[in-house]
Amino acid sequence: MATKKPTKYVFKPEMCDRIIAMGREGASQKMMFADIGINKGVADTWKKNYPEFADALDSAVTNAQAYWEREILANVNNKGFNSRLAEIALRGQFQQDYRETRDIKLDAKVETKVDFNKEIADLLAALK
Repeated sequence: MATKKPTKYVFKPEMCDRIIAMGREGASQKMMFADIGINKGVADTWKKNYPEFADALDSAVTNAQAYWEREILANVNNKGFNSRLAEIALRGQFQQDYRETRDIKLDAKVETKVDFNKEIADLLAALK
């Protein structure tokens, strides 16, 4: 079986402009990565090694989120617009901003019976 040669990924500054442009069109991060020919692992490495890439990706994601929020607002009264599907997509793509949280207050009583005589006898036996 032939082994596959690892792909060499080369960062090019023009990739930053491309992902920002895609973000303005509402593209997901995965779509951006696919377009410039990288995977998520490479993107994570580039974010650490190339500050301009990290800034561009942050800007692209902000633009993508704004794009979808504008789409939802523009279609509030459009009966043909599937707002539930748009909401699910928005929550999926931008989880950190659309995470549902629920506070639950729980009052619980726990009854515990301890046989101190037995516990002391076991400790004394262990010390002998």
